[in-house]
Amino acid sequence: MVDLGGCVVASGIDRISDEQTGQTDAVLQLLQTAGATPRTAETWRQDAMTALVLGSANAPIAAMPISRRDIVVAPGDRHLRAGWISSNMFASRMTWRRTSRQTEERWPELLPEIDALLVVRRDAVSTAGRWYAACGFHPVLAIRCLYLELDRPPAARESRYKVQVVQPAGAAAWQEEMLAVYHDVYGQYGGARYRGPGFHLPALQQHYYGRHYEFQTIGLWDNATLIGYAVVGMSGWHSARPRMDILEIATRQWDVHSAQELIMATCDLAHRRQVRQVRAVVSVHDPYRPHFSKMGFEDHWGYQMLAKWLHPQKYLDKLMCHGPVDELARHSAVEITAAGLPLLKLGAPGGGAGPKRAVDLRGDAQSVTRLLLQRLEVASAVREGTLAAANASEGDIARMAVAFFWTPWVFHMLDYI
Repeated sequence: MVDLGGCVVASGIDRISDEQTGQTDAVLQLLQTAGATPRTAETWRQDAMTALVLGSANAPIAAMPISRRDIVVAPGDRHLRAGWISSNMFASRMTWRRTSRQTEERWPELLPEIDALLVVRRDAVSTAGRWYAACGFHPVLAIRCLYLELDRPPAARESRYKVQVVQPAGAAAWQEEMLAVYHDVYGQYGGARYRGPGFHLPALQQHYYGRHYEFQTIGLWDNATLIGYAVVGMSGWHSARPRMDILEIATRQWDVHSAQELIMATCDLAHRRQVRQVRAVVSVHDPYRPHFSKMGFEDHWGYQMLAKWLHPQKYLDKLMCHGPVDELARHSAVEITAAGLPLLKLGAPGGGAGPKRAVDLRGDAQSVTRLLLQRLEVASAVREGTLAAANASEGDIARMAVAFFWTPWVFHMLDYI
C-alpha cells in the first residue's frame, strides 16, 4: 500500500484471468460503479476483453479494460495484435494516475500477447491526456467529427438506385457483398479492425453500445448488385434531440456518384425518423471526407488515436515474412533506437550473402512509433532530421521507405468502444 496525499491505495498491478469469472465480475462491477457504459459478461467475452487492475485480480480498486483486436496496419496482411483501451479508470483520478504510472514498465510482462495498445481520445488538453503522454502513448491518427443539421427535408432527386433499409438481422444475407464493397474502398488503408467473412452481423449484434444505439443498415442496390452500404446508429431516440451516426460507409469505387447518393439516402432516413442531426466521425484520410464537406457537413471537433508499443521487436520479427522487409534485412543490419523503447533490430550483421551494412536509425519515441505503424514517410523524415540514419546509403533509405511505406489510416465509429 502507498499513501498519496492522505488517500491510501494499493500500489500493485495485476491482470485478471480469462478463466476466472469472479475476477471479470469484479471488474464489471467496478466499471458500473464508476459510471461507465454498462457491460455484460457476454459482451466482455465477445469483445475478447481483459483488464489490468490496480490492487489484485481478486480485489481490484481500478481497472483498465482492454479489447484484443487485429488491426490492419497496411495492405499485404500487415496486422497488429492490438489492445484497444476503453473506460480506463487509471486515467480518471489523480491517485490512480500517480499509482498506475509507476506500473507502466510491467505492462509488457502482463500483456505478452499484445503488440501495442491503442486508445481513441478527445483531441483536447486534459489531465487524462497528460497521463497517456507520461505513459508513452503517442498520436498516430487525427479523427474529425462532422455534423449536418437537418433543419429542412433533403432536396428531392432522381436516383437510378434502389434504397433498402434493414435491421441488423436483415443484412445477414448481405454479408459477402458488404465485405467485397468494403475491401474495394479500404483495401489500401490501415487503422481499422480487420474485416473478414461474416464480420458485420456479429459486430452489430454484440456491440458495446447496443443498448444505446438503434442500428440499421442502408443498402444501395443496382438490380442485384450492392453498390454501397452505410451502417448507421440512432442514439438519444428517447430525447428531444436524437442523432444519427454514420458508423461505417462504403461504396463501389468505379461508381463516382454512389457516395453522394448513399449519404443523401442516410439523410433521408434520418429526416423520416424525425432526427435533425447526422454525424460522421472519420479520419483525416477518409475517402468520404470530401463528400461529407461538399454536402454541408461541418467539422466541429476531433479525436486522436494514440498508440503505445509493448512488444515492438516481436512485431518486427513477424514482418520478416514480408518481401520488402526481408529485402531490407538481407542488405542491412538495422538497429532502431528511441528513448522509452527497447533497442530494435532488423537483420543480423552477417550470414546469407556475407557482411551487411550496419545502419543505426535514431529518433524520438513518437517518430519510431509512427514509423513501425507506417504512419511516417521515411525519406522525408530522414531528410528533415526527424530520423537520423547513421551509415545509411541512399539505397538503404530507399529500401526502408519501401519496407515501411507510409499508409493512410481510416477510422470507423463501428469499431469504437
